[in-house]
Amino acid sequence: MITLKAEKRNPNVKAKKLRREGYVTGILSGKEMKEPVALQFDGAEAAKFIKANKEGTQIYLDIDGEKVDALVKNIDYNPIEKQLMALDFQALVAGEKVSTTVAVKLEHADMVQGIVEQELEEIHYKADPANLLDTIVIDFNGYPADVRDIHVKDLPLPEGKQVHFITPEDAVVVHIGEYAAAPEEDEDAEGAEDEAK
Repeated sequence: MITLKAEKRNPNVKAKKLRREGYVTGILSGKEMKEPVALQFDGAEAAKFIKANKEGTQIYLDIDGEKVDALVKNIDYNPIEKQLMALDFQALVAGEKVSTTVAVKLEHADMVQGIVEQELEEIHYKADPANLLDTIVIDFNGYPADVRDIHVKDLPLPEGKQVHFITPEDAVVVHIGEYAAAPEEDEDAEGAEDEAK
């Protein structure tokens, strides 16, 4: 699992000052914690981390040498200034379910006879830490040709993973549309226009 180094932050130092010094601020909270812990991360490390990871990713936070199993709850990014503002994490407790999201990726979509339209790019679900998902992959290699809609309930889960979907199970994740046949009337109309010119 990915590890991200963090330090406990002095709450008396303003976030703006820390950002100027090259840090990113953050918070770790959890049901079993008395109070949230204010954190700071090396700016370059944090930027590298969010390039490769999304909200809903399970990681280890290395806080001054102590490892905490956590979930990325929120990434606060300012696209105008291209600056990472804050990272929020939820401490995970074995057996305690958390609600989060997972990205849906499509593979071999070019093999499909039709137009692949991805309606949902991420799915909301609940699971305990042992069953958290990295990504859900829909691989069209060998997928039945007559399938036109893939619903949440049809998603392939990694073996042994038990999750409860929050996104409605009948929601369409991927729709495969028919290729439009070229209407003949339009061609006739164009031909008539050319003759008229």
